[in-house]
Amino acid sequence: MKYLIPTLSILFFVACSNNNPIPPKKDIQSNYVNREFLNHVNFHGQEVIPIKIKNRFYYLRQDGKIRETLTFDGKPDKFSDGLARTRINGKIGFFNRNLEIVLKPMYDFAFPFHNGISEICMGCKESSDGLLDGGRWEKINRDGLVIQ
Repeated sequence: MKYLIPTLSILFFVACSNNNPIPPKKDIQSNYVNREFLNHVNFHGQEVIPIKIKNRFYYLRQDGKIRETLTFDGKPDKFSDGLARTRINGKIGFFNRNLEIVLKPMYDFAFPFHNGISEICMGCKESSDGLLDGGRWEKINRDGLVIQ
């Protein structure tokens, strides 16, 4: 009986965390989760899966590499044209399915890629109503080059 309550607490915790236990924050700062956490994750045959950790979404690779991603409608950013968005130090960049940064975070805003093009904004700010104000809007290709 003395093990019943701790066991039920652990089961409740795991059930409420998207079927994956939450690693301590110190374990995700290096862009890798620890082996112990990784042993409890079900990848469902996928190389990379989205996981939610404390109201933020990340993509997790089977070897433990982790990369935070942006959200859209409360869900993790999907890979579009093989890339997903991330925010580092307040700037948006893009990473691939290997969780490697392919376009450095330097944009104030960026839409997901579609047909090899993303619309980005430099210098725009979010207004009190949640819209973007000001800045310079441009289109870039997957190499980060501005296109017409």
